[in-house]
Amino acid sequence: MNEQEVGRRVKEAIIGTIRGTGEITEATVGTISSAVQRTIKEAGASGAAAGGLAADAVRGTVGAVGGLVGFTATTTASTISTAASAASQSAASVGNAAKGAVIGAVRGTSETGGEAIDAISKTSRTAVSEASAVGTDLATAAVGAVEGAIDVAKELSLDVEAAASAAATGAVDAAGDIGESAGRRVRAAVEGTINGVKVVVKSAVGAGSGS
Repeated sequence: MNEQEVGRRVKEAIIGTIRGTGEITEATVGTISSAVQRTIKEAGASGAAAGGLAADAVRGTVGAVGGLVGFTATTTASTISTAASAASQSAASVGNAAKGAVIGAVRGTSETGGEAIDAISKTSRTAVSEASAVGTDLATAAVGAVEGAIDVAKELSLDVEAAASAAATGAVDAAGDIGESAGRRVRAAVEGTINGVKVVVKSAVGAGSGS
């Protein structure tokens, strides 16, 4: 199974999950993580190849959620207030999708012998890049990815601060590729303390004045 096939399978699974509800809530994060984990495990890749599949699984997840929820938001937003509410719902859904996707991707990578911290960095970077591609909030996707990294690090007995740092750094670097303003905004969102864990961004992107 190649990376495109992994992305396609994950996307189909996620679309099935959110069709009818129109959003991804905390309650469905587990469903997403399980779908991503299962797909990566079935792909059977190991080592560095598993990290590439993990990144594509996250791309499929965020793309599916951003596309479907964004469409729902656009078609239901008839006034300024409902437009704001729809945009908020879309951002929250993508944040939760990023969280679930990172958890599932790192679990799946770990099961196939891949390097977990590297997978966290790659998948967080992909979550932000894909959030930009589908036109949703980068900062929310980045925070979701860091939250997912923290949760899965605790579950797998990894260094939690190292995992959070890898996720945040990957997210900030991806945002920096989009633009200087995006880099500053995402850095401000993820640097500090998230879920009781100190998060250090090991990148020059977005640092200094104006951050």
